[in-house]
Amino acid sequence: MRVRDVMIQDVYVAHKDDLVHDVLRKFSNLRISGMPIVDHGYRVVGYISDGDIMRFLGKHTNNVILSYSTICTYYYAESLDAQIDQVDQFKQNAFSLFEKNVMQLATKKVITVKEDDDLVDVAELLSRRKIKKVPVVKDGVLVGIVSRGDVVRAVVQAYLSSGAVS
Repeated sequence: MRVRDVMIQDVYVAHKDDLVHDVLRKFSNLRISGMPIVDHGYRVVGYISDGDIMRFLGKHTNNVILSYSTICTYYYAESLDAQIDQVDQFKQNAFSLFEKNVMQLATKKVITVKEDDDLVDVAELLSRRKIKKVPVVKDGVLVGIVSRGDVVRAVVQAYLSSGAVS
């Protein structure tokens, strides 16, 4: 089985000129956690995920990922100066994050696969590199995306249709 047999062709993407708030809006509206970043020729130039966002917040919030709602709960429950400072710092970091170019947070050395690659090789790659999905390219241009879930579904469907299970 080949990647082209299981890949999703309608790929949500960010563009290299997008700001992080554009990407976060797509994450929220589309209920996704990552997407390839493409240039004007639809070539993959990066990948942005919720993990990249969390790493940024972790580095800029005293290495602690805090949800805004949790901070606000503490803020309203007890108005200690340290908590106020923490809320203010979190807000500043969030607003700073929103206005950054997506490429400032993105993974730039993106692993890609080709549409005619063997699915077994892609499954091994996803497992070995501990990644959830990988962009599919043809002649350097994005043509799809394949995820661990796509691979698992394909394997299960092949197994079930083989008659091995009654």
